[in-house]
Amino acid sequence: MLKIVTDSCADMEENFSREHNITIAHLHLQVDGQDFTPGLDIDTDQALTRIAAAQEMPKTSQPTPHAYQQAFQQNNQSNDEALCLTLSSDLSGSFNSANLAAQSSDITVHTHDTRMGSFAEGFQVMLATLLSERGKSVAEIKAALQDYYQKSSIIVILEKYDNAIKSGRVNKYAGKIIEKLNIRGIIEVLEGKVVMVDKARGADKTFQKMLERIANKAEDFSQMVIGIAHFQNPEMAEKYRSTLDELLHPAKIYMGLINPAIGVYCDKGGLVISVAPNPYTFA
Repeated sequence: MLKIVTDSCADMEENFSREHNITIAHLHLQVDGQDFTPGLDIDTDQALTRIAAAQEMPKTSQPTPHAYQQAFQQNNQSNDEALCLTLSSDLSGSFNSANLAAQSSDITVHTHDTRMGSFAEGFQVMLATLLSERGKSVAEIKAALQDYYQKSSIIVILEKYDNAIKSGRVNKYAGKIIEKLNIRGIIEVLEGKVVMVDKARGADKTFQKMLERIANKAEDFSQMVIGIAHFQNPEMAEKYRSTLDELLHPAKIYMGLINPAIGVYCDKGGLVISVAPNPYTFA
């Protein structure tokens, strides 16, 4: 039986990880000198509130190799194999930690860099789990994941630039000018890396540009899913949900709070919208 492991940056359908026995290795968060492990000693909303109020740039760190070793062994059965799917290696050291842990694991561990995060990472985890339950081999699952990745996208909207500037994701001077002019950045994760692909002045123009960009991700959305993760911005998230549902009629739209490790860079008000094939009907 193939054991599925992932990190806490993977946003998924509610209760999916519990119902399918997926093991989560948690990323860590440091805010104003205090250490937290979101999902264990602090919930997501509390973590985001602390990030929004932080006096200094919050920091995140990947799960340690030891944490991954524990995840591989958790509820382990004899002769099990594990497949570990992680946040993009261009955004975190999670993939490297998983590889280090795999080298000293008592079971055979296969690692996979999703090159994504948030729901786009979670959709890959869901797909891998469903294919495993259908009896597919690791090689078949990895081939399907690669094909799935090519058809998946992440689009990010920034309302604030403070943390993106402090982290070096956005140029300091460009960020300050953009913020002063009420310009919102539109960012995509391309080949695993964060790239600013467009800008718009004001909420209305940003909304229209986002809708156009999302609509161009597929010709037929009936076999696509959309994930909307927000940093304490439920009103805007719902606006996107209802409009995208009415315009595109996707198979399903998932919504939730953004995980804190990604929220550190998006800052309060930010949204991460993932578009991907429906993992329940893909392959």
